[in-house]
Amino acid sequence: MKMKNIIIVLVLAAFFILVGAGIAAVINISEEGLRDQSLETLQNSEGRDNHHAVGMNIMEEQVEGVINDSESLESIIRSNEVTVINFFASWCDPCRRETPELNAYHQSHENEPVEVVGINVDDKASNRDAFLEEFDVQYPVYEFTDESASIDALKTNLMPTTFFVDQEGEIVRAYIGEVEQQLINNYINYVKEES
Repeated sequence: MKMKNIIIVLVLAAFFILVGAGIAAVINISEEGLRDQSLETLQNSEGRDNHHAVGMNIMEEQVEGVINDSESLESIIRSNEVTVINFFASWCDPCRRETPELNAYHQSHENEPVEVVGINVDDKASNRDAFLEEFDVQYPVYEFTDESASIDALKTNLMPTTFFVDQEGEIVRAYIGEVEQQLINNYINYVKEES
């Protein structure tokens, strides 16, 4: 009986060692390695996302300015190689986390043919304005003239969603979820290569 107990203990110990090694291996995958893998996947893809709006022209949707809107959205798109259009709402936690990244990207690339633009959706004006003030948003922000029709046409129901748009207004790539500066760079480079 003692031998049977010893074998059971050894088998259990080996099992927990293997599980522990597997967990350690997963934890050791670096964030940078995941980013590199993500970029490689992006570069090796066919160049079309599964998002409904890819291939559509964002300039077909009417918008009105909210802040920093001295230029029309169409003028911004036509004067830049790539326009990063981020759909956000004040109640969205990932939007709150990514807004400082978008602001930093905008400020560090002001002299380049790239622009960040926000489009606020599904929000009360007071909440939107408090959000923009809290994060001191420096890039232009707009909202749809007919929000429900535009959201339905573009299928931008999940927040945040970011479109990467070429100079003609075509949505070349779409990303659903929180963005950061390296991801923005990767997608912008992709759009530049495709244009």
